[in-house]
Amino acid sequence: MASIPPPPPPLPKSKTDRSTTMTASEPASHPFSIKGSTKEDQVFEFHDIQGGAGALSLQPIIRHYLGVPRAHQVPTTDLYKILGRLRSLQHTVANYNEGVVLSTPAFLHYWRPRTLNLFSGFGFRLSGVDQVIQIPGLEDVIRIVEHAFQEQIDEARDTIQRGFITFEALGELYRPGVPVQAVMGSGDTAAVFLVNECFYQENRGLTGVQRTFNWTIEFVATMGTHFTVVNVTEQLNGWTGVRARSLSELTYTPVSPVELSELRQRGERYVEFAISGAKFLAYSRGSFYRHVRPSRPSYSSLASTSSNQLPSEGRVMIDVDRGALLNHHPCQGMDESTLAMTKTAERYRQWRNTSSRKSSATDVLNLWETVPDEFIPYCWPALVGFSFTAKCWGHVLVSGLSPIQFQDTAFQHLVLAEEYKHLIRALVRFGNDASVEDIVENKRSGSIFLLHGPPGVGKTLTAEAVAEVLHRPLYYVTMGELGTTAEDMERRLSDVLELCSEWNAIIVLDEADVFLEQRRTSDLVRNSMVCVMLRLLEYHSGILFLTTNRVRNLDPAFESRITLALRYNHLTPEARAQIWSNLLKRISLQVAKDIDPMVLGQHEFNGRQIKSAIRLACAITKERDQSKLTMEIVKEVVRIMEVGRANIADDDSWKMREG
Repeated sequence: MASIPPPPPPLPKSKTDRSTTMTASEPASHPFSIKGSTKEDQVFEFHDIQGGAGALSLQPIIRHYLGVPRAHQVPTTDLYKILGRLRSLQHTVANYNEGVVLSTPAFLHYWRPRTLNLFSGFGFRLSGVDQVIQIPGLEDVIRIVEHAFQEQIDEARDTIQRGFITFEALGELYRPGVPVQAVMGSGDTAAVFLVNECFYQENRGLTGVQRTFNWTIEFVATMGTHFTVVNVTEQLNGWTGVRARSLSELTYTPVSPVELSELRQRGERYVEFAISGAKFLAYSRGSFYRHVRPSRPSYSSLASTSSNQLPSEGRVMIDVDRGALLNHHPCQGMDESTLAMTKTAERYRQWRNTSSRKSSATDVLNLWETVPDEFIPYCWPALVGFSFTAKCWGHVLVSGLSPIQFQDTAFQHLVLAEEYKHLIRALVRFGNDASVEDIVENKRSGSIFLLHGPPGVGKTLTAEAVAEVLHRPLYYVTMGELGTTAEDMERRLSDVLELCSEWNAIIVLDEADVFLEQRRTSDLVRNSMVCVMLRLLEYHSGILFLTTNRVRNLDPAFESRITLALRYNHLTPEARAQIWSNLLKRISLQVAKDIDPMVLGQHEFNGRQIKSAIRLACAITKERDQSKLTMEIVKEVVRIMEVGRANIADDDSWKMREG
């Protein structure tokens, strides 16, 4: 059964006694008069009363809500259909008037612009910001309509309290000011909304009268450098068959006070991560959703398809402003929430592109530099970010974000000559100092490392260790990702260099052989790509690692641009023993005392193969339900791997043999 909804927010008390009834015989100075004694034949006649300062006539408001510009007499049954709108108006005016007196942040950032926008739709222009608003007759109309339909209202509230819902009870469930939640996309992540208004509508068609329930809800989202309120309009058709349904069948369900408190904590983290520039964070498994162009429309807000949800954990740069400029939003799909957010983001982008940002534009958009305390629980549950693990833009759930636990000792555990470590450490820490300026301004002040040597000796690990020590992102890109033409490479590499410069990220350019060898007159395409690479690196201001397994005939133009070139030789037995020791200390299993890294170091494995051997040994240990990794298991794995390597080297069974 769905959670029992909290009681609706209290509405302002009426100044008129419940027993008061305005009849047709009363003078037209009253906002309305009533004919009839029962709700079936009771009719309201509204009068255009011009009051004093701050007093607004109820007549045009009723006509606007009903969509009948010249209505003189309105049945009580029609007023019951728009009771949710009248309650919303009363709720808005009460909060506006309270803010006028107290001048709260919520008034300045929300209730004032919302009220001004609402009354401009009625054709009213408020003369002063600090003026209390009065709508004579509004409270009385609400009271009389509620009294006429008290039996239906009581029945609806009782149904909701029992965990069920009928079509007629929707107006009591989605009352103004009530929080509701909806699970958006796959998983169980709920977005929270604040109900604005609701109303029933009847449309006559060929099949008869079609009843619909309409309601407007709101949530808070960041558009870049500002926060704003996003309005969503939903519609639910009247249903037939089983009259009462479980609340859990609804898309939008009530929020309990305990849940709202937890959602406040999530909203506080949302605001923290969204403001003051880019944030480098870790995300948990399954919390990042890749942004792709779906082959067909999807109706899931937080994930367009389940395949876009990455199963692995990783690291992400939360950069809402840059993501917004690139047209990335923290949702995907064709649902109402996504469409509303996309539309609001487009209006915000147009506002940012205008030469003069007037205050009136911000009033219409209702932009905030921070989120008022009352609206923190209603922040959207996801933020736009760039995953360095998946190398793509997407959105990540706020609940899955956490500070990164950097491996500050990674550089110390790097198996590398001490003089190499000293040079690298000095360059990455002080290489960008302006102690030596270029004759030509705006040329690069970055550091380019060329790491070359056989596979598995620590070239990529060196860059990873530097990134860990400096607490910076690491962008790993292979040459195959940059395309096969000079134009593709220039566009893609420029994007990578620009992003990494903005985020102070370290770049690892792997498999860089094609750009390092001398140019040949017979290979014009490669020559063009080399020229593009040379020009882009000339002005790169960050740290870049070029890695390759071999360097033959290094191009002189590249040689002059490399800050430091380091050759990595094959691992010695002592170096291999150190790698065994370092990796064994990092496993979760208990390690037997008989495991001797010096003995294991005699086997000619590179760093990657040692890591694979330990992973396989741990898997076998768990498969055998053992709690301790033993030398016997490690030797078994090493023997199998050595046999496999020998078979690969000698295997020619694929060849067609004669005879």
